[in-house]
Amino acid sequence: MRLFWRKGYAATSVEDLIKTLHLSRSSLYDTFGDKRTLFIEALKLYSERVISGTARTLNESPSPIAGMQKVFDDIIASIDSETGALGCFMVNSVAELVPYDPDVTEIATTYSESIQKLFAAVLTQAKSQDMLTEKQTPQQLAAYVFNMIQGIRILIKSGATQEQVQAISAMTLQSLQ
Repeated sequence: MRLFWRKGYAATSVEDLIKTLHLSRSSLYDTFGDKRTLFIEALKLYSERVISGTARTLNESPSPIAGMQKVFDDIIASIDSETGALGCFMVNSVAELVPYDPDVTEIATTYSESIQKLFAAVLTQAKSQDMLTEKQTPQQLAAYVFNMIQGIRILIKSGATQEQVQAISAMTLQSLQ
């Protein structure tokens, strides 16, 4: 997963995969099929991890807005890490392969819908507690937050500082209230 995340699908060769996975060419094909199948499985795994991690973060937070804050805090904390510097594997894959690859498009659509549903549920809860603006629906705000997060991930990949990301995060959260 990290190899595809770092290099992208097209730039990752079968030789890179053999070297990284410590497999022979025949074992790679016997185990995973082909490069594309392995990539699709890696992207699905990433998607599942991000969705479950986001759900856990939101569910374990003391309030809906605190949960949203924690999502942004986790992104900010990743800025100086290896994975933060790589950006978002999903965003990278969408930029490289959508709309040319229907399987990647489907995974990306499911990912987007799943994250937005998690956000909408938390924002609906925030609305019921009078913690949310009345100008937009929780679903509209969930789409907005999702879009902001995807944009932040691109900014991080291109070298944004913690201060820049913190400012964007604060403005995004403030716009919800």
